[in-house]
Amino acid sequence: MSTINVAIINGISLQVVADGREQLVAVKPVCEILGVDYPGQFAKLKEHPLYSSVIGLSSTTGADGKTYEMVCLPLRYFPSWLFSINPNNVKEEVRENLMEYQKKCNDILYDYFFSRVDFSRKKEKAVAMAKETCDEKLEQLRIAKSELKVAENELSKALAMTFEEYQANSRQLTIPGFE
Repeated sequence: MSTINVAIINGISLQVVADGREQLVAVKPVCEILGVDYPGQFAKLKEHPLYSSVIGLSSTTGADGKTYEMVCLPLRYFPSWLFSINPNNVKEEVRENLMEYQKKCNDILYDYFFSRVDFSRKKEKAVAMAKETCDEKLEQLRIAKSELKVAENELSKALAMTFEEYQANSRQLTIPGFE
């Protein structure tokens, strides 16, 4: 079993204990960092159907360097436990950080569960805009094809004109106002 210091907060070491199966976080040092009542949090964890099934005792190194048996929570459950702590119950100096952490957790959960809805809405809007652009371009193409047909007819007439037709047309009398 190995203990890894992942952070020192307010002079208290936050440790992760690797027991070979998974990484664990000692609950008591986190309570001390947050300034929340450890016995209250331990009771809350024991009463909770999810957390009670995963908490257990593990050997960890205390702040004094000695080894202690401490109540630990698997690291993968640690974020949700922190998310469940009322910021009004923590030390004032860590309250803002806890709330920021909880906001980030909330954003992550929202993104996980609702990002498909946002994606669908954005995709629907993008498809509608692209369809509108395609429809406009198709109308422009229809008009351009019509104009091209007129220009091709003019070109055909010009190419087919003979010198004799040119002379006959240029000798016609044009009366102003009667064109």
